[in-house]
Amino acid sequence: MDMTPELVQEMAEQEEVADYVGDEIVEKRLSICKKCPRLIGGMTCADCGCFVQFRVRHKTAACINGKW
Repeated sequence: MDMTPELVQEMAEQEEVADYVGDEIVEKRLSICKKCPRLIGGMTCADCGCFVQFRVRHKTAACINGKW
C-alpha cells in the first residue's frame, strides 16, 4: 500500500483520540511543517520520522525542532 498524503489524512480522520487539538491548531501546525525543509514527500519528518498529519493533531505532541 502506498502511503499517499490523502491516505494518511484519511487514516488520521478515522482515528479516535480524546486529546486532539482543534482544526485551527492542526492547520497552523501543518502550515509550519509544509514550509520546513526537513519534510519529506509532503508527509514525513526527516528528523523524527513521524507522519506529520498524525503528529500535528495530538495535544501533547511537539515539533522535535521546536517550531510548534
